[in-house]
Order: sequence, then C-alpha cells, then structure tokens
Amino acid sequence: MSSSRFVFFIYLITFVFLLETAFGADSISFGCFNSRNPSSCCFESNVNKLIAYLSGQASPTRYTLGLVGKNPNQVYGLALCRRDLSDSDCKTCIGEAGSYIRERCRSYSAAVIRYDKCFLKFSSTPFSRRIHNVYEVYKSNSNKVSESHSFNEMTKGLMRHC
Repeated sequence: MSSSRFVFFIYLITFVFLLETAFGADSISFGCFNSRNPSSCCFESNVNKLIAYLSGQASPTRYTLGLVGKNPNQVYGLALCRRDLSDSDCKTCIGEAGSYIRERCRSYSAAVIRYDKCFLKFSSTPFSRRIHNVYEVYKSNSNKVSESHSFNEMTKGLMRHC
C-alpha cells in the first residue's frame, strides 16, 4: 500500500514539473502599469482587436506597430519576434503573449510581456518605436556559484573593462 502511494507521489511530482515546463518556460517577464477604470469595456475590446492585429502583422516582418480606437479608449501596441522564428511560430508566440497579458492586466491601461521568442506591449498613451527600459523587470536566480571566489574575481575583472 505504501509503495503505491510512493509511486503515485512520484507521478504527481513529475506531472507538476512537466506542466511547469510546458506552460511556464517561455514567459520571461511581464508587467501591468497605470491602473484604469475596469468598467471600460471599449478599451478592453480595443486591446483584444489590437493584439489580434499585431499577431497577424508581426509574422511576416517580425516587427509591427498598431493603433486601435479613438480617445479615451485608444490603444497603441508594439509586437516583435526573434528573426529565427517561422511566421506561424511568431504569430503563435504573440497570440499566447496577448492571452497571458490580457488575463493578468485586465484593469490596466499599459502592459508589457517579454517571452524568450517574442515581445508585446500595449498602452493608452503613444510611445516611440524605440523600446524603452521603463518596464524592465529582473528575474532572480537562486542557483549558487560553485566557485564563488573565482566568480567574484572574474566579475571584478569584467567590470573594470566597462
């Protein structure tokens, strides 16, 4: 009886790790900004239209800007993909990023998400073609360096050359 529970536990752990790998591996970082009135269905509808437009337009060029709606529900957007992606992979990545960000940033007027393969950004205010680092999000790593002294010396050497 206890061995069957142990086997079940091992299967459960494996399943959880596989789920994390399947669904969490590509999402690098995202952020929601500028809280807005959540009752604005026009803005949310415009975000949906914009993301659909961006995913279709980004595939051939790997980069596109978009604008949907009129003030006060106007939405600006930007999407880009890595050059080595196929058209369908680019479209899929932007679509998945859009779904992810819509779900988590529903009551915000600006959001950004960066996957390993693509980048998506929308905002109620215009932005330039340049990707600003205002939305930069850092992801920490809890791994330990095995040879910390060598690592620190190498880091100091690299920093001197900056």
